[in-house]
This record gives sequence, C-alpha cells and structure tokens, in this order.
Amino acid sequence: MKNHKLLSELSNIYVEIKKSYKAIFIGILGGYIGTLIGLPLPWLLGSLGLNLCFAFTSYNIDFPTKLLSPVFLIVGIILGGTLNVTLLYKIHLWVYSSIAMVICTIISTMIAGFYFYKVCKFEKLISVLAALPGAFVPISAALLEFGKQDSHKAVLIPQATRVIFIVSFVPILFIKQLGFSEMSGYGFVNIYDLKYFLEIIFLIIICFLFSSFLKKFKIPSPTLIGAMALSGILYTFEIVDSRFPNTFINIAFIFLGTALGSRLNGLKIKELIFFIFHGIIVSSILVIIAMITAYLLKEFLGFDFIPTFLSFAPGGIHEMVVISIAYNIDPIFVSYHHFLRILSIVLVLPFLLNRFRKK
Repeated sequence: MKNHKLLSELSNIYVEIKKSYKAIFIGILGGYIGTLIGLPLPWLLGSLGLNLCFAFTSYNIDFPTKLLSPVFLIVGIILGGTLNVTLLYKIHLWVYSSIAMVICTIISTMIAGFYFYKVCKFEKLISVLAALPGAFVPISAALLEFGKQDSHKAVLIPQATRVIFIVSFVPILFIKQLGFSEMSGYGFVNIYDLKYFLEIIFLIIICFLFSSFLKKFKIPSPTLIGAMALSGILYTFEIVDSRFPNTFINIAFIFLGTALGSRLNGLKIKELIFFIFHGIIVSSILVIIAMITAYLLKEFLGFDFIPTFLSFAPGGIHEMVVISIAYNIDPIFVSYHHFLRILSIVLVLPFLLNRFRKK
C-alpha cells in the first residue's frame, strides 16, 4: 500500500514536471540573459522577467507550486549561509546598529506602505507586502504559498523594481563599476571532498525535519523559515561550513523566478509601467531613509557611513555582500544586518498572511 502511494506521488511529480518544462526552459533562457546584461539576482529576476514577457500574450505559462518545496528549502539554507563564526566575536559591537535596523525596517515599511495605500490605492495588506524593505525571496515564496493571484503583480513588480533600482544605484553612488553576475557561496570557498557532501546532505535532512516540525504549528512558509533559521545557527556556530555551489543556487532561483513569472499571466503593459514607476519612487524613499539612518549612526555612535549605508540599503543581500567585498568592507557586518532585516520580515509574514486568509 505504501509502495503504491509512493509510486503514485512520484507519478504526480513527473506529470507536473512534464507540464512545466516549457516554463522551466523559458526560465533558464531568461536567467542566462540576466547574467549577460548584468541583472542583480540574474537567475531569479531574469527568469521572472522573461516569463513576465509571456504574460502579455495569450500563451499561458503553467508552473505548479508543488514543485517548489525543495526550492524553498535550498533558498532558506542559502540565506542562513550568509553568516559565519565571526559573528559571535563581533555581534556585541553591533547592538545599537541592530536596534536601529529593526526601527529603520518598521519606519520604512510604514512610510512606503502609506504611499502605496494612499497614492496607488492598494489594499492595506497588499500595501504592506509591497512596502517591506527587503526579503524579496521570502516574500515571493510566501506569496506563492498564499495563492491570491490578483495580489501577486502589485507586490512582486514593485519589490523586483526595488532590488534592481537599489543594487544599480549603490555602485553609481560609489562611482565605481561592479559586476553582479556570479559569486560562489557568498564569498566562502568550498572544498568538494567527502566532508563537504556529508555536510550538505546533513543540512538538507536536518532542515527538512525541522521545517516538517514547524508545519505542525501551521506557520506559513515553514520550509523557508525553518531552513533559514536553523542553517543560520549551524553556520554561525561552525557546526557546518559547507555552502551550496552556484549551480544549486541558480537552479533554485530559476524555479522560483519561473513560478513567480507564471503567476503574472494577463498583466497589461499599462499596469507594468504603473507598478515600476511607483516602485522607483518608493525605492528612492527607502534609499533616503537608509542614508539618514547611516548618517545618524555615524554622527552619534561612530559607525562608518559607507558600511552602514550598505547594510541598511534594502537591496539584495547577495549583491550587497558582493559590493562590500569589492570595497574591502567587512562582509559579515553587511550580511548580518541584511539577515537581521530579512529575519524580522520573515517573522512578521505569517501574521500578515493569516490576515489575508481571513479576508
């Protein structure tokens, strides 16, 4: 009986993959184009962008969310992997900046959310989701699980605009040209020996078990939240130090970007322009708030302006770490504060999504 159920489940997965191969191919092509033109998060935003192009046509892209559970697990582990043991020796120096990060996140969300609500006439909860300053991947994952398709475009397009705008703006601010296409393991070097493969297998299994445990509490996105939290602890205390290779990261982002793009079928060009325009305005506001916060921390607590601004500018965590390394800025300082913002947002997401379900 159990074997019959297993075979039936495997058969269903095969059917879903077979139905989705066109969308996956479009996602791979879009991700590759993203690397060629230098997009931030190229395999995610590139696959989303090319699938988005088909949203204006009568060709419907289909990608079932059933295939995304392993993707959420990998993405959670990737985010947790931005931390390491150095954090234990430095975190006591960053107490005030940590408090400032939480306050800045709340203020940024309130101001941006008010703009979306009053100017763009979004629903209150849609305004908050579109305004959240960071955590594009967790927000995207949560939306896919939530499934209220009409809200996807109002959240995803302004959020994607924020990532592209801010990550493109920062290098211009520093008057230096940087590349964003590739970075292995967020700056960590992998040695592909037996220990590496055992640690990766251990990470996948223990994060899966922990996420399964969280499901009992009916937490939205338990796979993503569980993998991110547990892997962050394991990496920080050096219980493991192996990170996923670029190939895994890129495949996960292709699947996620494809799934997101497939939810935008029927989008109109006028709507796209509207969301991008207001996304740029809100992104500019978020950059100004980050600058003000960095300036205040510099003036009153002695923090360096540029590292602090990099840490508070709500671009992609991957790209901000790349920029910090290029400028010889402590990448752990930058990644920790971005991780803290993402964690703060991820912890609030379940309450927001539960509100959606009740509506």
